[in-house]
Amino acid sequence: MYISPVQSYNFTNRHNLQNIPNGNSNNSSAANPVQGKMPSKIPLNYKYNANIHFGEFFDPNRTVPHIDYEEYMAMKNYTKQRFRKKYKAFYKSANKAELFDTKDAHLPLQSEKEMDEFIKAAKIYTKYKEQPIICLGRSPKWFLNAALWMKDGIDDYKFVAFSKFWFRPDEKDGVKRLDSLAPTEKEENAYRRYLKRIKADPQTIVDNMEKTGKKTVITDYICTGKGACSFLDIMSRYADDLGILDKFAKSIQFVGIGSMDYMEELNPYAEYLSRPSVPMPPKLQNYEREIKQEFYNLDYNMFNEMLLNQNTNECRSTYYPHETWTIYQPDRFKTGLIKDMKKVKEMAKQAQATKKSMSIFTPTMFDFRNLLNFRILDALFQKDLLKTVHRSKL
Repeated sequence: MYISPVQSYNFTNRHNLQNIPNGNSNNSSAANPVQGKMPSKIPLNYKYNANIHFGEFFDPNRTVPHIDYEEYMAMKNYTKQRFRKKYKAFYKSANKAELFDTKDAHLPLQSEKEMDEFIKAAKIYTKYKEQPIICLGRSPKWFLNAALWMKDGIDDYKFVAFSKFWFRPDEKDGVKRLDSLAPTEKEENAYRRYLKRIKADPQTIVDNMEKTGKKTVITDYICTGKGACSFLDIMSRYADDLGILDKFAKSIQFVGIGSMDYMEELNPYAEYLSRPSVPMPPKLQNYEREIKQEFYNLDYNMFNEMLLNQNTNECRSTYYPHETWTIYQPDRFKTGLIKDMKKVKEMAKQAQATKKSMSIFTPTMFDFRNLLNFRILDALFQKDLLKTVHRSKL
């Protein structure tokens, strides 16, 4: 997609036009970057003709525009001050009916202690910066985004949409497959095509291992590990059909994040699960000792806000249970938890017909997401941890 200088300026800086002293967006020299001086500095390495993704959509009438790295770097100090106030005042001004969970309507990471714990968790991933990283589902995404924006952080990661599970822990056998909850053959084949298209399939992982000697890190929030086990079930069956199961098992490792406090207090399986880990699906059980697993225990208060808070979870990225694998592509169709499958099917068809990305997030959930992005970027900036050059696109 070609972004002209005027289009790119409007996407990145339109929210600053209202703050130009003695001016407004109707001023021709202010509104047109070609004719007049731009009020905001374009970040280093910014290219007008780059294939830039600015988010799901941009509405100039919105109170909170799309905010990612490029938008934050273009902000003047007074604009940052304005958004800091919006962040603190979100609960009072938000349309709570549009939030996913009205009990957790406040924005997280309000205290510096929780922000420090969040940054500490994001730094976990810098240990793996030399390896390919797969973000499994939505749970680790806030932490990986922060690691991506961080000085000496990671350079890239791959988001792989995946939701729900069809395995559960079993005291006798270790893990039990619930066939009634598992994907159909048609759904599994569709998911394999998705994995191949985004280059997160077993063959790509094995090829990278053979080329670089680096294992691919798969990371997720884990407690019982039933979701990650379900994903590995799909991957191992795919690898086995390709004849590379052994190579695949030796090309991956798992990094889990979670909370021991949560597990011990609230999890029904805590009695016989001493530490969160991923149980291996049938085809990988013979490789259990070879697949390295690491678990990082997070501060419970921060964990509660960034992983249990349903608003934080729902605006993170795309919900993609196996019932939707044949319906839409998760990188083009953004959705929270699906309540009306008929509506989802209609919107997915429309997105496919128009070749555009679509979303069913409410405006308030967009504001929640963009203000949280701002808060994280702003904290990294104030702590002198924000990159000055960032090339990856989320």
